[in-house]
Amino acid sequence: MTVTVKHSITLTTENGKEITIEGQIRSDHFEDDLTGLSQEFREALAKQTFSEFENKAKAGVSVRTEKRRYQFQDFSIEYRRRTFRMADGSEIKPLDELLGFEKYQRQSLKAIEQVGAIASDLSYRKTAEIISYMTKRATSASTIGRQVWRLGKWLEERQMRFEASEPGKIPAPQLFGEADGIWVPLQKAGKKKKVEIRVAIAYTGKKYISKNRKRLLNKTCLTATGIDSQPWQVMIREHLYARYKLEDTKHLWVGGDGAKWVGSTFDLLGVKKVTRILDPYHVKKAITSAFGDSIDSEALIKQLYDKGFDSIEKTLLDAVVGATPPQVKRRLECLSYLRNNAEYIIRGPSMGAIESNVGKLIAQRMKTCGVSWSLAGAKGMPLLILYRQELYEKSFRYEALKTEKKKQMTRKRKRDESTVPKASFTILKTGKISAPYASLFKAIIHDDLPLSS
Repeated sequence: MTVTVKHSITLTTENGKEITIEGQIRSDHFEDDLTGLSQEFREALAKQTFSEFENKAKAGVSVRTEKRRYQFQDFSIEYRRRTFRMADGSEIKPLDELLGFEKYQRQSLKAIEQVGAIASDLSYRKTAEIISYMTKRATSASTIGRQVWRLGKWLEERQMRFEASEPGKIPAPQLFGEADGIWVPLQKAGKKKKVEIRVAIAYTGKKYISKNRKRLLNKTCLTATGIDSQPWQVMIREHLYARYKLEDTKHLWVGGDGAKWVGSTFDLLGVKKVTRILDPYHVKKAITSAFGDSIDSEALIKQLYDKGFDSIEKTLLDAVVGATPPQVKRRLECLSYLRNNAEYIIRGPSMGAIESNVGKLIAQRMKTCGVSWSLAGAKGMPLLILYRQELYEKSFRYEALKTEKKKQMTRKRKRDESTVPKASFTILKTGKISAPYASLFKAIIHDDLPLSS
């Protein structure tokens, strides 16, 4: 049996104009009908509000009216936008100025952020399919690409907004900086087949949040695509100067894979004491990938850090003798790598955070087999990945579960065995555990409800 309920919604605007939305909701199509009625109401409300905004902001003489379509996150409206001529001959579009619309903007910022959040995880084609389903309007992969480029530009501008005259407020007696680079293939690039994406992070220390997990304190991330070392260094200096109290920084630790530009990334910060460290991850990776099981890698790495490169050089050279030509090539490259960075292979504070924090995220999305990028996409996508969590939270109104809050709730439920009486209710073992009475008994046992009131 199908039951139908008819609805009529009347919207009265500030100037007394009434808009009536009529519809019906069927029991066998409840959610679809409810969504359709809600969407029709929102469309009417948005369209009328646009008109009211323009009426309140209008100035001069109306000279032109244009039909426009504007896309929100899950619906769109068609409206008329007027152009006014002022006394001095200039033309303005009050509605665009009031709502902050750019010249060719056809989507809300939240809609663009939503596209960016999804595209940071999935291909343009898959993102286009999802957005098409959500908005009920066909969207192409090329459209998604343009939106990624636009959002990337906006995020780049935001990333570089700072008060150069005001030093940062975060104390940083010790500052840790790491940098890495990822090469991605370009589309229709002519002689330039690849472009390098540079990523840097800075933080003031680490804090254990569980037995095997640490959180970076006061972390900031930056990325840039196809940039030379000098503007990269300037970018880093200006951003970190705005965030940290660098005038009080006594020691700067710089970690990386040994690349020259990585080591010089933080050269303009003006910190007197700087210590460079070759990331232990890259040390281990270089040795194990080149020599494999032919040597005891763990013992060799320990010796390397205890006694220096000279103490292991002969062992590595001996392992080259008798190896196959491809192995010889890899092992000699490893030897050269360790020798050139020997002075930076030292024990220091735990670093290597850039791999798990940013580097892998960008590599996973942008170096998938067979994927190539336009230069605009290669510039925009790393920023979308960098701000992925924020984009999801803003566009989907998602609030992440707070691990610490959950832990506090767990600790609150724990009771001292000596003071809490033990009880067992057979009905909880044999009955329906989801029943109301079961919930009540559980609440009493766990002291969430009083035994009497």
